[in-house]
Amino acid sequence: MSDEQQAAGGRSSSPLDDDDLLRVPPNPSSLPRASLVCKRWRRLVSDPRFLRRFRDHHRRPPLLGFFERLDPLVSNSEQGPRGSHIVFHPVLEPPDRVPPRRFPLSGPAGRRIELLGCRHGRVAFLETSLMAGSTVLVWDPVTGGHARLPPVPPEFANVVVFNWTVLCAAAGEQGHVHGTCHSSPFKVVAVSTKDRRPTACVYSSETGIWGDIVHHDRPCRAVDFIEPGGTTLIAHAIYCKISTWGLEEEKDDDDMAEPDGLLEFDLDRQSLTVMEGPPVSRANYCQIIRTVHGGVGVAARPFGTLQLQVWHRDVNSHNVATWLLSKTVDMRSVFGLQEHERWPRESRRCDIVGYDEDDGVIFVCVDSTLIMLQRDSMQFTRQRMETYLTTCHPFRSFYFY
Repeated sequence: MSDEQQAAGGRSSSPLDDDDLLRVPPNPSSLPRASLVCKRWRRLVSDPRFLRRFRDHHRRPPLLGFFERLDPLVSNSEQGPRGSHIVFHPVLEPPDRVPPRRFPLSGPAGRRIELLGCRHGRVAFLETSLMAGSTVLVWDPVTGGHARLPPVPPEFANVVVFNWTVLCAAAGEQGHVHGTCHSSPFKVVAVSTKDRRPTACVYSSETGIWGDIVHHDRPCRAVDFIEPGGTTLIAHAIYCKISTWGLEEEKDDDDMAEPDGLLEFDLDRQSLTVMEGPPVSRANYCQIIRTVHGGVGVAARPFGTLQLQVWHRDVNSHNVATWLLSKTVDMRSVFGLQEHERWPRESRRCDIVGYDEDDGVIFVCVDSTLIMLQRDSMQFTRQRMETYLTTCHPFRSFYFY
């Protein structure tokens, strides 16, 4: 029986139901390979209505890889002028592995680009030139489209430290599927300090302008942002790491034991809140995460150890917050480090370099090996890197060859 005869016979008599096609994995090669089965499926995979159903069915787009913000000190003949490239690293195995050349982004001659953040299928980056100054752009790697944002408000024009993030404006809407929202409106959040007060502002692509400046209600002796672009979206709030020395009375202990903090920017209330972090020193060894119950958590590597601690912030009925240690992972035993390599030196480079909000995957770089650890199951995969990663931005999207 031909494909056309099977289709004409009705769905009940066809050995290949359209719903069977909906259930194939959402990986890059799945639909193209399924299209070889029959002519009807070949037509369906190019039908926008079916593709919409397919994405709605799977809800969560696959993790294709991550973008790396090159270390400003790194420069070689392959990467070109320092700071001029944003590199995509695939994490899926063939045939789903997306070649890096599919998502190219390099700055024009005389311009420097810096990765700011990545979320909901979009990438925000800063383009700087001596003649034109700095401009924020939002790029969709799948479509290749990009939007150039207007200049930031004057309050942000001359500050040294920034923390940026990009997100879909439809985040939180019932039924919305990220990874399909190439034409949906987006927001860009800029966070910094002004007169010793944490400050934030939101750009909306719907209005095309930056909104009102939001200030924290009291000044702090010092607030430093630990990692540009290192933000986590939990519910309707953006969280970033800060060094909060000066928020409390100075303690007798040395500053190495002083816990670092978190800055919360509530997008709905348009408010900023500074909160103390867990009792782990040095926030550059921490990553804000979403707990299994949707709350605020922190994954941390205490200084001088190869342990990974997972903390969650518990708020009681009196609105008093306490940090509770929920898990401690010995990275030597879990990752088998002591079996694979003997260290010729006392310590090695080991940092938490990224986090996938959608699946709770913590990215840990140990020397030139990237380890992707699932927060709850403790399952992990490895990937060898040519250089040591300092920051990586996971990228999820529906993408088919």
